[in-house]
Amino acid sequence: MADLTVQQTSQAPISVLDIVGVVKAIVPRSFEKAFEGMEAKHIANAFKVCVEGLSREQINNGMSMVREQGFCPDPAVFRKWCLGIQGFGTEQERVRETFKGKHAALATIIRWREDRQVKITNAEKEAYDRCYSMFLDLDYAKNYERSSYYAYEAFKDNYADVIREFSEQGIRQALWIKPVEIAKKTEAKNADFGSDKPKTPEEEAADKAKVQQYIANLKSLLKQPVASSKKDDESMGGGV
Repeated sequence: MADLTVQQTSQAPISVLDIVGVVKAIVPRSFEKAFEGMEAKHIANAFKVCVEGLSREQINNGMSMVREQGFCPDPAVFRKWCLGIQGFGTEQERVRETFKGKHAALATIIRWREDRQVKITNAEKEAYDRCYSMFLDLDYAKNYERSSYYAYEAFKDNYADVIREFSEQGIRQALWIKPVEIAKKTEAKNADFGSDKPKTPEEEAADKAKVQQYIANLKSLLKQPVASSKKDDESMGGGV
């Protein structure tokens, strides 16, 4: 088993397991979320690497920062807190703390797919959209267990990416609200169906005069005799 003690100058070595245990005791829920799915030995080794060479006083400074900030930092940030470097990643970590863990997010999405009345968050919806086609394939999958495994793993990976991106942008967890759908209306544009505005007496008189002139011209054309030539008569068998 790996040596999980940190050698310190002029003082007895401190166990990394003690450091991890105290951090977990101060912020238990945040600790579980930060190291979700990670084995305890890997967490301890990560802290061992990051607190190597620090004094007990410096480590205590880091513990005090955990208490003041109220969330569990990753081991690299914890080292900076021990060294008195404040503000490094603090705001991003605080924003990240507003989000669910990836397993809880996945459970919510699974329930939401069955019942759209279930409330989901902005990060959950964004992660789901990024692997939407994989979830859609589940409805037709021949091997559901295999397909669901890949879809769920993809969602968890996407969710971790979304949380990181949202944290960097200062976007906090919030309920996702479905956009309001606006019904499209079919409108006839630039169509000329005439005007409903009543005509003036002058306009009516002008229209009447045009109609009468048209009729007169038509009558005059009908009264004109049809001209016939001698050649035409002969072609029709006429003449003596």
